[in-house]
Amino acid sequence: MRLLHTADWHVGSTLAGLDRFDETGKLLDELFATAQSEKVDAVLVAGDVFDNAMPGNISQKLVFDFFARLSTAGIRSVVLAGNHDGQVFVPSKSLLSLGTTSVFEKPSSEQYQVGFRSRVDELVVVTALPYPHERVVMKLNGAGDDVRGDYAASVSTFIRWLAGRMDVSDINVFAAHLMIGGAQLTDTERPMSVSPFFAVPAQNLPSQTMYNALGHVHKHQQIVGAPARSEYSGSIFRVNFSEEGAPKGFNIVDADTKGNLTVQFCELKSAIELHNIECTTLDWASRLEPYKDKGYTKARVRADDPPFNLQGEIRAACPWVVKVEFLRSQAEATARPTIEALASTSLETVQSMYRAYGGQNAPQKHPSETPLAWEKSARGHWEKVLGGLEEHLASWTKGCEGQKNSGEASDDVMKVVGELYQEVTHADTDA
Repeated sequence: MRLLHTADWHVGSTLAGLDRFDETGKLLDELFATAQSEKVDAVLVAGDVFDNAMPGNISQKLVFDFFARLSTAGIRSVVLAGNHDGQVFVPSKSLLSLGTTSVFEKPSSEQYQVGFRSRVDELVVVTALPYPHERVVMKLNGAGDDVRGDYAASVSTFIRWLAGRMDVSDINVFAAHLMIGGAQLTDTERPMSVSPFFAVPAQNLPSQTMYNALGHVHKHQQIVGAPARSEYSGSIFRVNFSEEGAPKGFNIVDADTKGNLTVQFCELKSAIELHNIECTTLDWASRLEPYKDKGYTKARVRADDPPFNLQGEIRAACPWVVKVEFLRSQAEATARPTIEALASTSLETVQSMYRAYGGQNAPQKHPSETPLAWEKSARGHWEKVLGGLEEHLASWTKGCEGQKNSGEASDDVMKVVGELYQEVTHADTDA
């Protein structure tokens, strides 16, 4: 069996306001050319195909044209939905299946495997676990809505259930989009989706497999402590400037029924380079010039009082500079809240917030009430709660601004508000 393992395309994402369609198209062309030249049996995409759950027409055309080309070339593809994909593959699943594409849009105890014959007539079985959203996993494992339920344990239980349905005489591949404990993170994943709460222990991955193909974490790496070879292929491009110099690519996986396995990481030549260049108000031109025609650059200008419109002047003189950032020597570095700190919020704190914003009045399902009717009443309740919370946050932030302008609120208070906003909205300042 020969497999091309890729993940985290994030088609439709931006960098400093610039779309990345041209780069993405070239990357997908490179993947397709490799799939043909390497004569792979299948291309496995382990989630986050799109950057958001409502991709535009250009994003959809790039993706579906890619799978159509694979089908025309007689190359099978297996696609998992990631946390960014939402329900985008639900309406296209039937259409894609008319070719050679198998789609797994959500974790399921009914549709979780696809089998095919390799070029040397060996049976290959891919067992798929799309991104396990909390409600879906808890339902699969009978945990209900218990806020004390252990997400990682529930996912591990479902993985054991899936592993129990593997035939050890086949070439088994496990494909999943999830956070594995011990994985090395970048500064590009959504913070809360990679918190310790969501981390599945590496030792709980299947042991009956030849290879575990993972998506979700953007850095290519092999997972330590897994019972079988397990790797994140990483994202196909550098998501933001924190990934300067990070290799981007995919894995070519070879395996046979005798237990032989080789995994080769192949870099994508079309991934645009990103550079962080420090300079001053005096030497920015000479410092930035060497990076012309070498990808995108972020200029980090050391200046306590930068000249008016210096940013515009730099951007006009150096079109390859897509972002200008000023570094002030007197400014204190704003420490971003750590994932660990966010994940360690006490249950009592969460419960008090729940009560404060109407949680104690949340409708409970009556035994005689239909699921649809209960969902409608619950949705109406929480829309009011969220609306109130949004209004409260807006007035609170406005009040903080007013206090700041009048000298009543400290800069520390405003910094905390900003940090919380960044975490809640998953704001990426490079996007």
